Amino acid sequence: MFCGWQLANDFEELNKLLSGCLEIDVKTGKCLFNGQANSKLTMPLVLNDWFVSDLAENSIQLSDIDKAELQVNFNMNEFGKKNGKRPEFKCLSKLVAGGNTYSLNYEGEHGSNEVAIT
Repeated sequence: MFCGWQLANDFEELNKLLSGCLEIDVKTGKCLFNGQANSKLTMPLVLNDWFVSDLAENSIQLSDIDKAELQVNFNMNEFGKKNGKRPEFKCLSKLVAGGNTYSLNYEGEHGSNEVAIT
């Protein structure tokens, strides 16, 4: 979902950041950029809203989820400039609940998905 259409709302801010690592706590909507708090991006709150809504639709309590995290390594590659390359997003999501860990690696639109359940 991070690489979906709503990310367009954050392109201007991501261009200012250029590249780095976002750590998003999906349970709370809080976000770190390279280890520092970042409240300018809207996508962490969009993910939080979706997550809370999806849990409610499936009769799952937020307290049943130990962790819901998304790490995004990104490079905007001079997006928007003439001859600029497309942005790159490498995502790793992790959900921990009921003693199980579910993870998914995802690379932008053209990457392959790797799902692991431990």
